[in-house]
Amino acid sequence: MMKIKEGFIVKEIAGKNVVVTTGDEALNFNMIMHLNDSAKLLFEKLKQGSSEEELVELLMDHYDVGLEVATRDVKGFIQVLIDKNII
Repeated sequence: MMKIKEGFIVKEIAGKNVVVTTGDEALNFNMIMHLNDSAKLLFEKLKQGSSEEELVELLMDHYDVGLEVATRDVKGFIQVLIDKNII
Protein backbone atom coordinates (compact mmCIF):
# COMPACT_ATOMS: atom_id res chain seq x y z
CA MET A 1 0.00 0.00 0.00
CA MET A 2 1.37 3.39 -1.03
CA LYS A 3 0.16 6.77 0.11
CA ILE A 4 0.93 10.42 -0.63
CA LYS A 5 2.67 12.03 2.35
CA GLU A 6 0.73 14.52 4.45
CA GLY A 7 1.08 18.08 3.28
CA PHE A 8 0.89 17.41 -0.48
CA ILE A 9 -2.29 18.41 -2.33
CA VAL A 10 -3.37 19.17 -5.89
CA LYS A 11 -4.72 22.62 -6.73
CA GLU A 12 -5.94 23.95 -10.05
CA ILE A 13 -3.97 27.09 -10.84
CA ALA A 14 -4.54 28.93 -14.12
CA GLY A 15 -6.24 25.84 -15.53
CA LYS A 16 -3.36 23.50 -14.62
CA ASN A 17 -3.25 20.77 -11.97
CA VAL A 18 -0.32 21.59 -9.69
CA VAL A 19 1.05 19.76 -6.65
CA VAL A 20 1.43 22.20 -3.77
CA THR A 21 2.55 21.74 -0.20
CA THR A 22 1.09 22.79 3.09
CA GLY A 23 2.59 22.93 6.55
CA ASP A 24 6.15 21.77 7.17
CA GLU A 25 6.44 20.11 3.75
CA ALA A 26 6.41 23.56 2.13
CA LEU A 27 9.92 24.12 3.50
CA ASN A 28 11.33 21.00 1.81
CA PHE A 29 9.54 20.98 -1.56
CA ASN A 30 10.99 23.65 -3.82
CA MET A 31 9.62 22.71 -7.22
CA ILE A 32 6.46 22.94 -9.26
CA MET A 33 4.94 19.67 -10.38
CA HIS A 34 2.21 19.80 -13.03
CA LEU A 35 -0.14 16.83 -13.39
CA ASN A 36 -2.14 15.87 -16.45
CA ASP A 37 -5.64 14.48 -15.90
CA SER A 38 -4.55 10.85 -15.53
CA ALA A 39 -1.74 11.77 -13.12
CA LYS A 40 -4.22 13.82 -11.05
CA LEU A 41 -6.54 10.80 -10.93
CA LEU A 42 -3.69 8.60 -9.67
CA PHE A 43 -2.51 11.26 -7.19
CA GLU A 44 -5.98 11.60 -5.68
CA LYS A 45 -6.28 7.82 -5.34
CA LEU A 46 -2.87 7.72 -3.66
CA LYS A 47 -4.02 10.35 -1.14
CA GLN A 48 -6.39 7.66 0.16
CA GLY A 49 -3.78 4.91 -0.08
CA SER A 50 -3.66 2.42 -2.92
CA SER A 51 -1.74 -0.49 -4.36
CA GLU A 52 -0.06 -0.47 -7.74
CA GLU A 53 -2.61 -2.98 -8.99
CA GLU A 54 -5.51 -0.73 -7.93
CA LEU A 55 -3.94 2.19 -9.77
CA VAL A 56 -3.55 0.12 -12.94
CA GLU A 57 -7.21 -0.91 -12.73
CA LEU A 58 -8.20 2.73 -12.19
CA LEU A 59 -6.42 3.83 -15.37
CA MET A 60 -7.90 1.00 -17.40
CA ASP A 61 -11.39 1.83 -16.09
CA HIS A 62 -11.13 5.57 -16.90
CA TYR A 63 -9.13 5.50 -20.13
CA ASP A 64 -9.04 3.32 -23.21
CA VAL A 65 -5.71 1.68 -22.36
CA GLY A 66 -4.64 -1.91 -21.94
CA LEU A 67 -2.85 -3.60 -19.08
CA GLU A 68 0.65 -3.06 -20.50
CA VAL A 69 0.24 0.69 -21.06
CA ALA A 70 -1.53 1.24 -17.73
CA THR A 71 1.14 -0.71 -15.85
CA ARG A 72 3.97 1.22 -17.52
CA ASP A 73 2.32 4.57 -16.82
CA VAL A 74 1.59 3.73 -13.17
CA LYS A 75 5.13 2.47 -12.56
CA GLY A 76 6.58 5.60 -14.14
CA PHE A 77 4.35 7.93 -12.12
CA ILE A 78 5.10 6.10 -8.87
CA GLN A 79 8.83 6.37 -9.57
CA VAL A 80 8.53 10.15 -10.07
CA LEU A 81 6.70 10.46 -6.76
CA ILE A 82 9.34 8.36 -5.01
CA ASP A 83 12.17 10.40 -6.56
CA LYS A 84 10.50 13.62 -5.35
CA ASN A 85 9.89 12.12 -1.89
CA ILE A 86 6.12 12.57 -2.17
CA ILE A 87 5.26 8.96 -1.26
